[in-house]
This record gives sequence, C-alpha cells and structure tokens, in this order.
Amino acid sequence: MNRRTGVAHVGVAHVGVAHVGVAHVGVAPANSRWRGAQAISLCHTLVLLLATLVGCAAPPGPIFPGVNPPIAWPAPPDTPRIRYIGALHGEASLGIQPTGWEAVRAALGGPRPQVAFSHPAAIAVAGERIFVADTGLGAVHLLDLAARQYKLLRGAPADPLRVPIGLTISAGQLVVVDRGRAAIDLFDLDGNWRTTRRWPEVTAPVAVAWDQQKRTLWIADAAAHACFVVADLQTVSGRLGDRGTAPGQFNFPTALAWQPMVGLVVADAMNFRVQVFDTAGQPMAVFGRKGDAAGCFARPRGVAVDSEGHIYVADNQFENIQVFDAAGRLLLAFGEEGDRPGQFSLPAGITIDAQDRIWVADSYNRRVQVFQYVAEKG
Repeated sequence: MNRRTGVAHVGVAHVGVAHVGVAHVGVAPANSRWRGAQAISLCHTLVLLLATLVGCAAPPGPIFPGVNPPIAWPAPPDTPRIRYIGALHGEASLGIQPTGWEAVRAALGGPRPQVAFSHPAAIAVAGERIFVADTGLGAVHLLDLAARQYKLLRGAPADPLRVPIGLTISAGQLVVVDRGRAAIDLFDLDGNWRTTRRWPEVTAPVAVAWDQQKRTLWIADAAAHACFVVADLQTVSGRLGDRGTAPGQFNFPTALAWQPMVGLVVADAMNFRVQVFDTAGQPMAVFGRKGDAAGCFARPRGVAVDSEGHIYVADNQFENIQVFDAAGRLLLAFGEEGDRPGQFSLPAGITIDAQDRIWVADSYNRRVQVFQYVAEKG
C-alpha cells in the first residue's frame, strides 16, 4: 500500500485490470463470439450467393436439337418419308437443372448421378410422357419431356418388377409386361403402381396391345405360342392360335401392335413372318420369310403401325426397320448396324405415337432413337 495515496497497489495493478477484469475474463470470450458471428454471417452470404447463382442459371436447351444436315430416308433426290429427330439416353437427356437446396448441395458437393438406360426393350408414349421398359435395370423409366421430370418405376415394394419387356397405354393407364414374374402391372400415368394381374393361362407374357374399341387387351405368350384376349383388363376371354406354321398359328410370338384401320399385328418371330388379324381374330395378311433379301426377316422383334396404316418391323439381327403396307408389300427400309444416328445395335421394341413419331428401343446402344414419319400430304 502506498502510504501517501492508499490506492494504487490494490485498485489497479492487482485487482481491477490485469488479473481479473480484462485479460482473463472480459476480452477473450468477446473475441470468440465475434469470430463465430462472422463465420455464420459468411455462411449465410455464401448460401445466398449460391442461391442467386442458381436462380440465374440458363434454362435447359431443347431435348432434340435440330439436325443439320438432315438425316432422312430415302436419300435425296427421293422425297423423304422418315426423318431422324434425335435420341434419349436416360434422365440426363431431359437437361434437368437442380433448384433450391438441391442446387446448393450440387454446387457444394457436385451433382448427383443421373439414371441412364441399361437395356431398353420397349416404349410407350402418352402425350409427352415417355415410358421405357429396361430389362437391364428391372424397371421402367418415365421421362416427361414437357415438364422436364424423371421417375424410375419399380412396381410394388413386395413384388417389384424383374424383367419388364413390353408396354402399352390402355384406358389412361400404363400396362407393363413382366416376363420374369409372368405378370401384368398397371400404373397410372404419373408412374404410381396400382395393381398386379396374373392369369393361369398366361405363363410367359412378352408383349401387349390395347384395342380401345372393344376394350380388350391382347397378350402375346411366347411359351404358349398364342395370343390371349383379356376383357377390360380383368379376365381372359379368348385365345388366338397355337404352335404351328399355318396362318393363325405361331412359333414364339414376340411383339404386338393394334391399330383400328389395320387390326392386330403380330411378330411371329421363329416363323420369320408378320401376321395381321381383324377384330374377330381372323388372318387378313401374312408376309415375310427367313432370308436376307429385302422383305425377309432374321429375327423380327418389334412391330408398330403409323396413322396411315403402314406396318413397321424392327429386326434385331438385320439391325434395321422395314416398312410395309397393310397387305405386306415392302415400301422402305432404314437403319444398319452401328452407333451413329439412324444406326442400331439389337433394336427391340418400337412404337409410334399420335404425332407419327417413331420410337425405337436401340437396346445395345443403350438409347431410344426417335424418328418422324413424313406423310405424303405433308
């Protein structure tokens, strides 16, 4: 204690500042809180910046960019009848841009993997919703081209799809043929599973076609060498054919198509021909034979019909599509082996939508190729 003041040693040096008030208690915690607040503020700023950048992302480009020079069949100077549009390879083909927190996560950690086609086997089209059966993944892809949305359909959790091999649209529903489960699965057009149907008569279903006028579903059964008729998607009401080579008989049917002005078209694979039936199941035309000449078949795998009644046959050994009139006269062929536009590697299913777009499951090229039928009047 300073005898003259009685203050200096106690009030300042030992108690007030050096040991208690500033050095050990007051200053260090305040600095920590300040630094923490700075870090939080910085994180918020970064998140807002990322969100702003995401919001300013450029809109996705067209799904099918223009093809220049055009790819068409027949080649000039003939008038084109088939024009190449483009191809789909899976989810990435939609050009989906992540939004919201998904975009922030993508910016910080990289984009999530997108689902690609493995072995596309069949296609069904409802407006701009494209369904692709994939035997490699044991699932069906749903690509909504208009909404730029993707979904993978696996069926019922307790009884999922195994080998989806055929598709059609019937009565506002997606019908899926599963060869692995000998079953038919029904989904709504948003991709939600509704029910599974099985019938004792149907043991190896491979393809389906829907007759809207009679509200009947045709099912091709490879093991039974027949086509079954299912009324209103409920009960088997008839059978067409058995094993043989006569008209109306089959040897491993592999594909079906229905068109009101043509009837039922069946790819009779191991008889190397196509058969056409009327609404009563009576043969109207039989064409094709085994061989390598124009109009012959090696392994017809898919059939489809355009709005003018032309019959398209995908041959996955010839790697091409042949086009016939309803009487079986060859009109045109396009495609060859390869991986370039208009070339194929084991093409499987084929379908033609209301716009006369031709969708081909180019199985071993892991894509769906899209073409346009160009009508003579157009």
